[in-house]
Amino acid sequence: MASLIEEQLSSQECETNIGLPEAAWLSCLRLIRMRQQAQERGWFQATSRLDRGLATEVLQLTRQLVTLQQELESATGEKPVPAIRIIYEDLLTLEEEFGDYIIDLKNKTISVVTESIVLEGVYLGAFEIRLELAELNSDSPFHYHVFAQDPQPPITDEAVTHPHVQSDNVCEGDARVPIKRALEQGRLLDFFVLVSRLLRTYNPESPYVALSDWHSAECHECGDVVTTEEQTHCTNCENRLCRQCANRCVDCSSSFCHDCATRCEICRDDCCESCLKECVLCCSNCCSNCLDNEERCPICETQEDEETYEPDEETTSPETVSPAGTPL
Repeated sequence: MASLIEEQLSSQECETNIGLPEAAWLSCLRLIRMRQQAQERGWFQATSRLDRGLATEVLQLTRQLVTLQQELESATGEKPVPAIRIIYEDLLTLEEEFGDYIIDLKNKTISVVTESIVLEGVYLGAFEIRLELAELNSDSPFHYHVFAQDPQPPITDEAVTHPHVQSDNVCEGDARVPIKRALEQGRLLDFFVLVSRLLRTYNPESPYVALSDWHSAECHECGDVVTTEEQTHCTNCENRLCRQCANRCVDCSSSFCHDCATRCEICRDDCCESCLKECVLCCSNCCSNCLDNEERCPICETQEDEETYEPDEETTSPETVSPAGTPL
């Protein structure tokens, strides 16, 4: 493996591809246009969400520009190829640093596994850092990915396994240039240590998902971010809801979103379809509170009782009295 790495580094051209962060710039422009439309239509909650997203994108753009400046400054620096002996010693030292490592000559990969990582009380598990030799004449001598061994993604995005890892790719932030230099110079031990430390570090300014929102989700109705303790979900469509937006059935206490909620036709209280029953007389859909023991709604019950106790003219008419004053 040391020989392959030495050959890989020796074959790399000295040219460095430099590119402007166009994707981040276009993303900022798109969010600004959406924010303007939301403001014009009076969608204040949507504007607030877009402001948060725009702040994150602007920060990412700023970081990418700073990184670009660093890359330009180091583009003309020398990139010496280390001797095979130094590369070999680096590989041996991986065992001391990580306890174990895996070399796959067939696929030309080197892997180490970190210890289980917990950041600010959020368990993320262990991660495999896998380094792969790139194709010859590639823009980089190596590519690498980070794989969660016990994935603990946030509720909002299953592709995120770490605040700075999405789809097995790491957002390197300020560590991008040091990691790139370590790979270009064949300092494998430094590379694995840098990435391992990056995974054990949390930068609240540029996460894919903030640790404070790791167990949180947006309410389907109002869009507010609520924690696990403050959220519920629609029993019918499984959409997540905050407790203020949930329509709760008066009979079984199940929660429903606005689109799935139904109401008792008598008292107009929220009630799920499975708990509604028809009045035996008028067929109105009623909750259990609005039906008597004979499953009549209050309106039909009143009407039926009035008909039952309506006075009978024959039995309630005055008695016929004789002239003498005695009943005939």
